Amino acid sequence: MKKSDKTPWNILINLLWVYICYEICRLAFLFENWGQFKDTFTWSSFFEMLRGGLFFDTSAICYTNSLYILLVLFPLHYKETSLLRKIAKWIFVVTNSAGIVMNLMDTVYCSFTGRRVTADVVYEFGNENNLGSIIGIEIWRHWYFILLAALLIWFLIKFYREAQTDCSPQHLKCYYLRQTLSFIIIAPLMVCGMRGSFFTTATRPIAISNAHQFVKQPSEANIVLNTPFSIIRTLTNKPVQIPSYFSRAELDSLYSPIHRPATDREARKKNVVVLIVESFAQEFIGARNIHLDGGKYKGYTPFIDSLLIHSLTWRETINNTFTSIDAMPAVLASIPKIGQPFVLTRHSMNDLSSLPGELKKWGYHTAFFHGAENSSMGFHAFACAIGFNEYYGRNEFEADPRFGGEKEFDGTWGIWDEPFLQYYCSKMSEMEQPFMTAVFTLSSHHPFAIPDKYKNVFKDEGIHRLHKCIRYADHSIRKFFETASLQPWYRNTVFVITADHDSSKTTHAEYKTEMGCRVPIIFFDPSGELPTGCLDGIAQQIDIMPTLLNWLGYDKPYIAFGQDMLHTNPADTWALNYASIPLFVKGDYLLVMKGDSVSGMYNYRKDTLLRNNLKGKVTEQADMERLLKAILQSYSERMNNNDVSIKP
Repeated sequence: MKKSDKTPWNILINLLWVYICYEICRLAFLFENWGQFKDTFTWSSFFEMLRGGLFFDTSAICYTNSLYILLVLFPLHYKETSLLRKIAKWIFVVTNSAGIVMNLMDTVYCSFTGRRVTADVVYEFGNENNLGSIIGIEIWRHWYFILLAALLIWFLIKFYREAQTDCSPQHLKCYYLRQTLSFIIIAPLMVCGMRGSFFTTATRPIAISNAHQFVKQPSEANIVLNTPFSIIRTLTNKPVQIPSYFSRAELDSLYSPIHRPATDREARKKNVVVLIVESFAQEFIGARNIHLDGGKYKGYTPFIDSLLIHSLTWRETINNTFTSIDAMPAVLASIPKIGQPFVLTRHSMNDLSSLPGELKKWGYHTAFFHGAENSSMGFHAFACAIGFNEYYGRNEFEADPRFGGEKEFDGTWGIWDEPFLQYYCSKMSEMEQPFMTAVFTLSSHHPFAIPDKYKNVFKDEGIHRLHKCIRYADHSIRKFFETASLQPWYRNTVFVITADHDSSKTTHAEYKTEMGCRVPIIFFDPSGELPTGCLDGIAQQIDIMPTLLNWLGYDKPYIAFGQDMLHTNPADTWALNYASIPLFVKGDYLLVMKGDSVSGMYNYRKDTLLRNNLKGKVTEQADMERLLKAILQSYSERMNNNDVSIKP
């Protein structure tokens, strides 16, 4: 090969050395922390961790080497000097040496914290005066990691391959052609590497929580991750400021997320089926809005309207979410969104109580279903983290010969709702009871398409194109229940129907206010054991987990930030929506807080458009403010201390 042709290959070889260094650091991490993993370690699981680690290593390596690659590949012949080549080499060596040192330091530090270092470690220890002495002591105790770091850095220096580019005047045109083509090819691949995926509508850049997808035990996610990735991915996350409104005694008296089993409740090991329906806001449900349009509003969900007659719901049903990735934590683990999406924070690596996790301890088989690509939205990873035994996505659907395969792909997101819900039903019929499953639908979403065979059935109605998708989703749920009702497990099952979040496609004024954050929360029990009707009280998505566990008679303590709606006085129920600022609903009032003070207080029942600010004018304000602050403080403290599960 000519000298002038070797630059791209030398870059790839240099990056290969970095991959080798990261894998050696991963092995060092495993051996140093062997005591944490030895009881569950198997070679098959380890190879899966290595496979997953490649995604996170690729992301970190692409980030940390972007300047080096830009300097080497950018098509400008004036930079092809001996000095700039040496600078490129030392940028490569220094940045990757920093990555090696971070990984090895975290090998020790992680044994104390239980998770990889993230960007907010700077804030955690910013005021510590003795940090230097602590680091010095640990360096002395782990001197062998200094030797390993030195050896790996020497390896990078020794085997570094310098760019070999001929930009002599007679070859200048070839130089610019090669460099430009190399840059055009490698630059987008670098961006895909940083994301951890290709550019598709169904996938988003990987976060630290995605590591759960490749492990069986949550703690093993630390093997899959690397420290440079964990720091880079959390750089834009604002550190959680832990408020100190109350002393420990005051806080526990005001609010506690610990739920303890009642000794007098009968155990009902019923199957649990949770349907999380995309964008299925309360506004679309006619039976929940009989007052709209002068009593003429019909909505877009005739089947759900009919099901509500035989179901349990509450007077107000509020979402704790803002985007789709907020839904699984809220609905399945009773974790509200507090500012940032939970799965994108370092707290997603905490040991969590969850509905599938707790029922798994009780002998349930658990499975999660989502018709998109298996890596979509990080759902697969979070499902693994909270205790689902199995995950079924588009891959599994298309591999099942009983269904339509690729023909059922909607062209954008995944499998159409109707066939995927039929698949969901069939897979549950293969499971041993009791089981707990959840499905996340996807058809009621931009670009607002429905299957061709229904285009003359569910038409655009001149209001918003989403509405025909809601009609299709409602139809798909009806077909699901028709099939489910014929299965032997049907009458031994409690169904929950909710949405991932409310909709931005609102058409009525009251749903455009802060109180527009409403979604259905419907419990349906075909056997009739569960009460029916619309009960007084304020329910929210994070109430689903404690309400179900307590009604089932679950016999172990657990942590859930919501309430048991069947055993809480309606006057004491509340709901929190915290997209950017806290909105707190209790009784007849909505409280809006900015910073540490109340900015708004509204009687949302009488003042549906929230035009009359009652701040400082109603006695309920003080108690609501105290309870809200207690909830926020408890959440922040427990998340920061990884105190969100009952330790054995």
